[in-house]
Amino acid sequence: MRYLFPLFIMVAVSVLITTIFIIQGFTFNFQLEIVPLIAFYVFTDLFRIKKSKIKLVTNFAGAVPIVVFGAPYFLPFIAFFSSFFKKHSEGPDLIKRKLYGALHYFVMYGVAVYFSDNVRNPYIALLVFAIVAKALNFIMGDLLYAYIRKKQVFDSELLKVSGIEFIYFVFLAIYGGLMWRLYELGLAFETILVFLLYPVIVGIVWVYVQFSNISKERKKSIERIESIRERLKKILEMISIVRSNPDFEEALNTMAQIVNDALGYKYCIINLLDRRNNKIIRVAQSGLTKEEFDKLKSNPPPIDYIMQVLDDQFKVSRSYFIPEGAKEIDTTYAYVGDYDELLKSEAEWKPGDVLIVPIMRNEEMVGYISVDAPKDGKRPQFEDIEMLEIIADQILRVIEDSTRFREILMASKTDLATGLYTHTEFYSVLEKLIKSKEKRFSIIMIDLDNFKEINDTYGHVVGDQVIEKIARVIRKNLRKKDIGARYGGDEFAVIAMDASKADAMNIAKRISKEIREISVGQIKMRVTCSMGIASYPFDGESASDLVEKADRALYAAKKAGKNKIYAI
Repeated sequence: MRYLFPLFIMVAVSVLITTIFIIQGFTFNFQLEIVPLIAFYVFTDLFRIKKSKIKLVTNFAGAVPIVVFGAPYFLPFIAFFSSFFKKHSEGPDLIKRKLYGALHYFVMYGVAVYFSDNVRNPYIALLVFAIVAKALNFIMGDLLYAYIRKKQVFDSELLKVSGIEFIYFVFLAIYGGLMWRLYELGLAFETILVFLLYPVIVGIVWVYVQFSNISKERKKSIERIESIRERLKKILEMISIVRSNPDFEEALNTMAQIVNDALGYKYCIINLLDRRNNKIIRVAQSGLTKEEFDKLKSNPPPIDYIMQVLDDQFKVSRSYFIPEGAKEIDTTYAYVGDYDELLKSEAEWKPGDVLIVPIMRNEEMVGYISVDAPKDGKRPQFEDIEMLEIIADQILRVIEDSTRFREILMASKTDLATGLYTHTEFYSVLEKLIKSKEKRFSIIMIDLDNFKEINDTYGHVVGDQVIEKIARVIRKNLRKKDIGARYGGDEFAVIAMDASKADAMNIAKRISKEIREISVGQIKMRVTCSMGIASYPFDGESASDLVEKADRALYAAKKAGKNKIYAI
């Protein structure tokens, strides 16, 4: 909407300028002699010289010769079409931006031509042309356009670049006056020499701006490296203090405060995944009021709430940055902060941006840090995210040292009823072993025989006790490096490390023997199991292949009469 009124005014001014030109006797009699001048103007219009985010008006070097060689009334129209049809950066309001740019140059050169046209002294005429053109360019191209795009209108960089551009305009105007004099005197060779200086001058400005930009970037890089060193030093000092704090919740709140103070964020929340209850626990924060944080804690989201946004396309290092609008995110459980300062300064960080830094434990996500509203208004760079990940690693150490939180961590990997690893963790370990090219190991799949009859005969309470006792037998017969898991309701699995099939068979026999001896109270029952064994890498080089082979052996044991151990 901000484009409409300026565009309306500029269209009206453009129509007025055209009308005045016609009244003054301008006719559209196109002459072939000006074609090279038009080509030179288009060339200078396409030649880009940028200082920071501000583009210098290079086409002024092409505008002066058109005025000097007697075609000033054509200049606004040439400028309009050259600007409109050249390539613009893609994005919203493309047509409006192209039209605004074209009208901007039409008005700029049209008004400048009008004020300079009746001045007979070539030097003064071109000086007037340059000053009027630069003044209008500053108003329409810098101030008004910044307002339309909701950017900061005045800053030191804009004034500096405008100063450089004013000198560039005046310098070209003086040279234009010299060229005008030589042309009137019939000194064609000298006129051409002066004309050839125009691309040279544009080149000199380009070299100066490039050197200035490189120097500025170098200075910024040095300042950033120093800033990173200072922040990292501060982080490490504060972490050493935090790690010595016996109050774990206070330590975590201090860690969140480190994120705000050392890394410059307005809000930080530390979250833990409670897989046992399928919810996200808010454990610490900085930047929120107690009431705001209590409200978040009282409405914990399910774990899927965060998992759905962790898309690989948004991955940076081991964290995730989701730009505003890139993914639809449910804000039911989110905290929405105060972003007025960010919006006023037209910061690169948008209110809808999301940065998630996972807290990893052996390649498993056990929690995450969420940060928002960076105080410098900038989206994070790679090293900013890496520093957040350093803090995430230290938060894990704090959580592991906490009795309360350690139970939640263990619950994420273990089955609540048996204390064995979960089905998911079994596959996770299996895949890690294969990925690490482990020399050899075997898996044992265990399925109870006729367990439904035990539940039907003695009830589910007794059935649960049988499951617990079987889990105890499995844990008792495993070596320290072996892994036991509850695969399903009455199914179990074992990963026997550095074990051949013969080794796994011995482990399976011990487990089977002790399972047959299980009793619950005074109840005499017969508990047996069937087992299937497969070995890596002989029976498969993927987790699914190994489990399939072991399941096939288990099925063969069942068909052979149960209470047996088979190996593929």
